[in-house]
Amino acid sequence: MLQTRHEILSEFKASAVVPHPQYPGFETFDNLSSWMPQGVTVELPKVKIGIGRIDYLRNMAMPAGSPDTMLRFQQNCYRLWYQVDGTGILQNATRNTFGTAKPGLLGVMDIGERHTYLHQKGPLECFLMEFSLLPSHQAKCYWNSEVEGKVVLDGNDRLYFENLVFDCLRVITNRREILGLASMSRIMEILVVLFKKGILVIEESQFPKNKQKSLVAKAENYMKLNYGTLHHQNALARECGVDINYLNLIFFRETGKTLYRFLLDIRMEHAKYLLEKGIVAVAEIASSVGYPNANSFTRAFKRHVSMTPTEYQRRQSRAPAHATAL
Repeated sequence: MLQTRHEILSEFKASAVVPHPQYPGFETFDNLSSWMPQGVTVELPKVKIGIGRIDYLRNMAMPAGSPDTMLRFQQNCYRLWYQVDGTGILQNATRNTFGTAKPGLLGVMDIGERHTYLHQKGPLECFLMEFSLLPSHQAKCYWNSEVEGKVVLDGNDRLYFENLVFDCLRVITNRREILGLASMSRIMEILVVLFKKGILVIEESQFPKNKQKSLVAKAENYMKLNYGTLHHQNALARECGVDINYLNLIFFRETGKTLYRFLLDIRMEHAKYLLEKGIVAVAEIASSVGYPNANSFTRAFKRHVSMTPTEYQRRQSRAPAHATAL
């Protein structure tokens, strides 16, 4: 029988809610940071699912309309975002799109894209989960998963999803695991909702007949995951098993970008995020996104953004909202 959020929360232990270890002013549920610290991978006939970090952000004392409540986040995998309570503005800074985040909002943040959340009113509560999707060893091709936006759950859909979320949190918090199966069964059901609602789409059926699309998808994924260490395109050619000139040709035909431009865009998005955090030196950013030194990174960044990294960082620091890294 489905329960409301308040009914489920009443079954948590009194000590379940603790100060968040990373974000001052926020609370979370106990034991989340120690749950599966190395992540867990489940391989199915066509897809290999990797579950990373599970998190819950809760701030019950946010003043209505506070401008001081911006969250910035980016990840090298997918991030599920589910708005449990509170209202704010959720922006995809990479695509320059935004919309209202309200209770029931369910969406997935794409790999490498920058997002911000600016809280507006009410207590903030949200559930987050990082995960990856890759072809299994049995897959006949290298498909690509795509994010198709977000949806606001209501009625029984919302009640069902929140039961999955809080039941999973309850299992982890109250240490009711059975060989890891108790939480994973609920996580798998959470992912099923994403596919049923069309938030995640895997186009596998066409790829066995289209080797070029499969190669492009494989190249895209490899660059997204290895942008910081990919120093020569020969490594990409070896990964895809084709000549680099041929790969560059079909990649441009499918995406409208060269391999170099696609990789550059990825690196610049990660650089912007680190600069916006304002706590990392330019030389460290250069190294983390794949440049040999700060000078070469600065030249590339200025060509791409029309300002130096320092100028970009200074401009972000003058923004009215206080940025908290997520």
